[in-house]
Amino acid sequence: MTDAALSALFGGLCLALGAVFAWSTVIVAAGLIKPARRHPHAAKKLRFAVLVCARNEESVIRNPVKSVLMSRYPADRREVIVLADNCTDATAERAREAGATVWEKTEPSSGKGDVLAWGIDRLMRRGGFDAVAVFDADNIVAGGWLDAMNDALQDGESVATGRRFASNAGQNIISGWYTVYWEVMNELSNRVRTNLGLSGKLTGTGFAFLPASLGPDGWNTRTMVEDVEFTVQTNLRGGRVAYVPEACYADEQPTTVRHMWRQLRRWATGGWQVVRGYSALWVRELLRSPSLRLFDSFFAVLTGISVSFAVFVNIAAFVVLCCCGADAAARRILFGAFMFVFVASWLTSLAAVALSSRRRRPGAGPIATFPLFSLVLSSSVISALVRPARRWLPIPHGAR
Repeated sequence: MTDAALSALFGGLCLALGAVFAWSTVIVAAGLIKPARRHPHAAKKLRFAVLVCARNEESVIRNPVKSVLMSRYPADRREVIVLADNCTDATAERAREAGATVWEKTEPSSGKGDVLAWGIDRLMRRGGFDAVAVFDADNIVAGGWLDAMNDALQDGESVATGRRFASNAGQNIISGWYTVYWEVMNELSNRVRTNLGLSGKLTGTGFAFLPASLGPDGWNTRTMVEDVEFTVQTNLRGGRVAYVPEACYADEQPTTVRHMWRQLRRWATGGWQVVRGYSALWVRELLRSPSLRLFDSFFAVLTGISVSFAVFVNIAAFVVLCCCGADAAARRILFGAFMFVFVASWLTSLAAVALSSRRRRPGAGPIATFPLFSLVLSSSVISALVRPARRWLPIPHGAR
């Protein structure tokens, strides 16, 4: 094959992968232009069951429990239930001392999805609530979170996610990268899609839903990313995830390379599981009942994958063309790939931070070096395709 043919081949692959990224860029531009719609204040107060998933989190479990119980939401309209998953420390005792109801799970769990399925099934059988909120053990919940969600869920939304901050934004460069990443998710994914009437994406914690939004089997997720899977399930059922920026909460981010890689690899593995498990269902439902919301829903999942493969294909093109003696063409391709990642990452991070609240903003260092995080994230996607994570491993909290 000639150099020109090789260049055309790799160029075509990159163009196809870039189309997914381009779609998300169009969504961002349109969503920033369209003003956000605020939910009117609802006089009625739904009764919330606030579930907190925890496994050996004795050092931080008081944070979500106390922050919810100290909120201004009426005490008789919310109950905090800690789902203590096979804990071998004092998590259950600390949660009870803080004022929570504690349900202790002793059967083996394959991940957070299992714990939620167990807890929600028990909650459904018990009854006595109107809506469910989900948090992690390291979360700190703002005083108005339940009020904001109450307004959204009584204004036509059935699944809603809040505004995520990093509680340890300035601890080191890694927690700073995550701070930027969550601002990107808040401002340039969930906010713009909600503005356009499309669906945002759950990000693991800090969300609420009405029981009617569940399928006939209740909470039924099987992948390592139960949040993304439930988002896709909601989209396939004709619903959406709405972003509620007034519902603020914070959580602790990883601070070591080891724990960052563990988390990103788990996310990437789960992403591939969702793509494999739901692509055919998505195409079938899209053909049966076409809608822009459903069309876009999978692109929110595929954007990161497309960027990762664009980088990978460009690196592969560099290697192949070098082996064929086309060093000049190879250098141009590699330079273009890395410039794309670096420039796109910088522009994205700067825009997201500029649009975000001034609370817990990252420093200049994480913003300037955010393209490095993008490369690590892209590497985890490719790594998980070749060598996926085999089991769910928790990220330790409270080590500050």
